[in-house]
Amino acid sequence: MPRRADHEQRRRQILDAVVRITVSAGLGSVTFRSLAAEAGVSVRLVQYYFGTKDEVLLATQRHVAAAAAERIARRLDGGTDDPRTVLRTIMGSFVPVDAESRDAMLVFVALFTASLLDPPLKRSEAHEAPTSLRQAIAEQLRRGRLRSGVDVDTEALRLMVMVPGLAEGVLDGQLTADEAFATIDYSIERAMLPPAGS
Repeated sequence: MPRRADHEQRRRQILDAVVRITVSAGLGSVTFRSLAAEAGVSVRLVQYYFGTKDEVLLATQRHVAAAAAERIARRLDGGTDDPRTVLRTIMGSFVPVDAESRDAMLVFVALFTASLLDPPLKRSEAHEAPTSLRQAIAEQLRRGRLRSGVDVDTEALRLMVMVPGLAEGVLDGQLTADEAFATIDYSIERAMLPPAGS
């Protein structure tokens, strides 16, 4: 078995392999054997960290969500604290504009689709990412100046469900990234007033 300090690194190594296999060959190609080959570890080690494929996929959901949170934090680092700008950054981080965000969205879509078809993947933990996104959106709405009649919870739900639709539109070529960002800007403008004094 690996040393204690290696555990987290090994887990990430295997989960990164899930992402690469899913993007290149589809979720159905993810097996313990393919993971071991892609990650450069033994099948036994994959089994040690993840007892079932269900556990691998759930961990992958969390892994990709954590990477998305890190991506958002990087984009916000040292920037403005304006709620409208923060909200645009959060929502825009899911628009596939580079290899990292494209791969993340492809994996999210694959896992979501699998959860609709495979009952074991419909566990409550699978909803952590959209729930966190909705909470983050609601937080920024509450921090900002809302237009008359805007209900925070309803608006947060509307904006949350819009994000994957825009991302998928860019993935399949129905939308350009510019069109996705323009839609995000339009939606924020309809919900929030500019900062006081601007």
